[in-house]
Amino acid sequence: MGQLFAWVQMNRLTDAVSVTLMVSRLPCMFSIKESKPHSARKRMISNVYSKTFLQSSKDANDLTRSILLDRLLPVLDSSAASGSPVEVHELNYATTMDFVSSYIFGLGNDANFIQDVEMRKKYLSWHFKRSEHSFWFQEVPRLTQIIQSIGIHLVPKWVDLANNEIQAYLLGLCRRASQAVQTHTGYVEKERGTHPVVYSQLTETLNKSTGKGDLGENNQAPEIMELHLASELLDHVVAGMDTSAITLTYLFWEMSRHPGMQTALREELRNLRPSMALENPTYLPGPRALDGLPLLHAIVMETLRRHTAIPGSQPRITPPAPTSLAGSPPLPGGIRVSAQAYSLHRNEGVFPSPEVWNPERWFPELPQQKDEMMRWFWAFGSGGRMCIGSNFAMQELKYVTAAVYSNFTTSIVDDTGIEQVDSYTAGPAGNQLQLRFTRLQPEGEHMLPPL
Repeated sequence: MGQLFAWVQMNRLTDAVSVTLMVSRLPCMFSIKESKPHSARKRMISNVYSKTFLQSSKDANDLTRSILLDRLLPVLDSSAASGSPVEVHELNYATTMDFVSSYIFGLGNDANFIQDVEMRKKYLSWHFKRSEHSFWFQEVPRLTQIIQSIGIHLVPKWVDLANNEIQAYLLGLCRRASQAVQTHTGYVEKERGTHPVVYSQLTETLNKSTGKGDLGENNQAPEIMELHLASELLDHVVAGMDTSAITLTYLFWEMSRHPGMQTALREELRNLRPSMALENPTYLPGPRALDGLPLLHAIVMETLRRHTAIPGSQPRITPPAPTSLAGSPPLPGGIRVSAQAYSLHRNEGVFPSPEVWNPERWFPELPQQKDEMMRWFWAFGSGGRMCIGSNFAMQELKYVTAAVYSNFTTSIVDDTGIEQVDSYTAGPAGNQLQLRFTRLQPEGEHMLPPL
């Protein structure tokens, strides 16, 4: 998923009301400023995003298999057969939305944007409209609301309409998941349905917290509890879709510019058992097998470093006691400070020639060099507010990359506007990337049971 910092991250770590779900005005994990309630909320759901849980989850395995084998690869195979290019940036958004929404709400209750092209285009239209006007709500939310109350709109009205549409859509996914849980449809009776993992976990833990008085959702009516769920899960969906989609776009672009890297990766992928070739349409290798592929890992890491989806500043608030940061004089409590992945990832002393996309840098001669790179690597942040979905994002990125380059070569048709925008969330300026997918010849590998 990539990194679970949504477009209102800066607002959320200041003393401001979250605008993720403006209708409900309810807090979510990333809008909770105080450390103790933030940690309490994070503990409610962190276990289902842990690497151990994900790698052993049948639901995660089943939804990955279905999205790759039943949705994504057939689209790419059809394009390869016809010779027509694919606009992969939009398709990447569809893919990552399907991954994150199916893990949260269950396969069968998810967006299915790969196949539902009409709904995909509507949703992305809303998404990009509001993304272009995030500054005011991020940096001066109270001033924006006050001025708006007297009829002056710093943000166009249609941005509010787009937000309302997104909120209504995500609330609908919550209700579908709720119905599936109550009736056991949508993940038991359907052949390839899955359990709504995150939705069920959060519902259970929120209900257990009722009456404890520490999270703000206790003693609430069911409809208010529903909005708490929607507010929390909207963050997961939006951020999980956005960041991983941008990462995939730049990964495919760099791989298409480096055909030799495609060849090297393909040689490594041949070691997977079972293979991810289309001729093996039933099984996928386990996530631990993908973690054992060093070049695949390096390609993902280098893309996250060079083309960080969120290069902008990540705000933090200093604790009450005076605090020294990086050798600074003591800072009083309540001061907003920040660091940004863009700068950290361009430290030439750690990442020589930092503007160059070079996966081989992740194979240093000395272990100390690798440790130092990891210390400066900040695609997912760090500490208590580190991206909760980092393990999900890494697993998703590796599976999609392995599936694509086990079956196709890619080449650039049109990369106009591929440069990243100067923004907190930084996708391509042209909002598009057209690639040609060419089918690899099958190698006659035997189908083996999953590891």
